[in-house]
Amino acid sequence: MGKDRKKKVHVHTGRVAIAMTCIAFVICIADGLKRNIFIPDTPGSVVVEGEFDKKYDANGQLATMPTTVGGESEPSTDFVQNEGFKEENIPADKVKEGDLVIVNEEHPVNPADKSDLVDLLEFRNEYYTLADEGIYLKKDAAEALNSMMADYNDATGLNDFIVYGTTETFTGTGSYCPRYFQERVTGNTIDLALNGAGMVLSYDGEDDEGWIVDNCYKYGFIVRYPRDKSEKTGEEYCPWHLRYVGKVHAENMHATGMCLEEYVEYLKGYNASAPLKVTANYADCSIYYIKSEGDITVGLLPIGGAYDISGNNIDGFIITRYN
Repeated sequence: MGKDRKKKVHVHTGRVAIAMTCIAFVICIADGLKRNIFIPDTPGSVVVEGEFDKKYDANGQLATMPTTVGGESEPSTDFVQNEGFKEENIPADKVKEGDLVIVNEEHPVNPADKSDLVDLLEFRNEYYTLADEGIYLKKDAAEALNSMMADYNDATGLNDFIVYGTTETFTGTGSYCPRYFQERVTGNTIDLALNGAGMVLSYDGEDDEGWIVDNCYKYGFIVRYPRDKSEKTGEEYCPWHLRYVGKVHAENMHATGMCLEEYVEYLKGYNASAPLKVTANYADCSIYYIKSEGDITVGLLPIGGAYDISGNNIDGFIITRYN
């Protein structure tokens, strides 16, 4: 027999490369499956930059944001997203302006600008009379007064009310409205008397004329010093002295049975992130409070749509947003 011959082994390098690539691919897939199945997620730190990450509290102040250290968040104060709101500077003197200001000896306000007033001698309708010339009222209140007196006439057949005074009311000896109230300077108050067969009579809120006391809230007026609230208002029941605060607030005060002092304090419990939501007259509204922070208050005010801002003449601002 001949000598054994050694067999030559031919290595196909292309096939080897393909095989190794496949093995590596399978290893990667297996490792990924292992991580997803057997390794729990761990929190990480996220850094957000830009204006959109800023959060503001209800007073318009930049709130403390969560900080992350080693993947754990530290506690933060509550905040509201700055969505649907804009930052605005509110000057301190605005706390003394608006339909909801509380005015008394402790908290005086400046008189209303005469340019904001209308002369009732020219503006009134035929359903009431005036005690004198030169009786002025803010236009919104004057329009509400005309509407209320027209409906009073429609309901009772009477037109016996006299507007005895508004910004200026005679309160001396013999007056039919003998008590002076500092809030008259706001231009939003009316003092009423009655025409009784050619004689001027005091209005006591009774009989058919009691319709005004019962229904004035529908027009934006309140009996400023109502029954059983003297401990809160500092004044006895005074049906002849009405105050215009706007339909939304008058209806809400009527529904809750609050006087102005109670209502203003109550509204402090609501802010931009959690407003008081009410449906008054035909409008859905949101109401919230912003605390005054001194010379300038940075507050969150609505973007777009109609809203009112009123100071409370003490320590903050009440925003009424008409949705």
